[in-house]
Amino acid sequence: MLKAKDLQITTLVENTAGGSRLLGEWGLSIHIRAGKSGFLLDTGAGQAIIYNLLTLDIDLDSLEVIVLSHGHYDHTGGLRALLTGLKREAVRIVAHPDVWAPKYSHDKKTGKYRYSGIPFRREELERLGACFELTDRPTWLTDDIAGGGEEPLTTSFESVAGSFYVKSASGYLPDAMADDQSLYIRTDEGLVIVLGCAHRGMVNIIRHARTLMGMEKIHMVLGGTHLGPASAVQVKATIQALKEMKIDWLGVSHCTGLEVAAGLRAAFKNRFFFNSAGRTIRFPFKP
Repeated sequence: MLKAKDLQITTLVENTAGGSRLLGEWGLSIHIRAGKSGFLLDTGAGQAIIYNLLTLDIDLDSLEVIVLSHGHYDHTGGLRALLTGLKREAVRIVAHPDVWAPKYSHDKKTGKYRYSGIPFRREELERLGACFELTDRPTWLTDDIAGGGEEPLTTSFESVAGSFYVKSASGYLPDAMADDQSLYIRTDEGLVIVLGCAHRGMVNIIRHARTLMGMEKIHMVLGGTHLGPASAVQVKATIQALKEMKIDWLGVSHCTGLEVAAGLRAAFKNRFFFNSAGRTIRFPFKP
């Protein structure tokens, strides 16, 4: 089992910058180093990742795989710059098949649909070395680290936000966000769950992680929660469920929203922290 002291997690891209030398950007990218191996969840929207990588002096020589949490531009827009910078013949990229779906967001005020999917053609990225491994099943990256694959909807109070659509021949259809996935890390301190956007629901994801990894104890949940646009009922039920799970640490980012973050802080007190670009987490963790 992975020892927590051998795990280091650095947030490369987030809406807010945790230092004056860094760039904040709407999106998310999180680097995980486990022993001598490196993994990347998402790449942000594209402007910040290379700059912040250089500023934070993150060495990507050990990068083994990029996992895409889903196909939205703010989690995939840095792919081209990253692949160009890596200059490798082959870069393994794990994602759900629906990551390439023609994704759109709907503006209720204007009634217009805006493209929100991956902002590149697959062929272009493959010419730069991308080797896409598309599967809806969990992907074991090591004996103790897994991409969750398609996360089942099991709670009664969580639902995919209604502003996301997939364009089809018959029009725009609601996007079930089947491509939403997270990274699960099994350590001697408990599970560390790294979220992209949690479109399928935080509690659904945590339940899935516990089952897949065969571990009940949750040491840390980190990343985007997508509770910002969620209903008050969902937010309240989520907070209650998270409290019952007795999570050691909760660090939120990106699509959580300040109002919800304040509510989580009130509920979890000193076990809560806001996770901005530039934060490096080492274990044992001290906020």
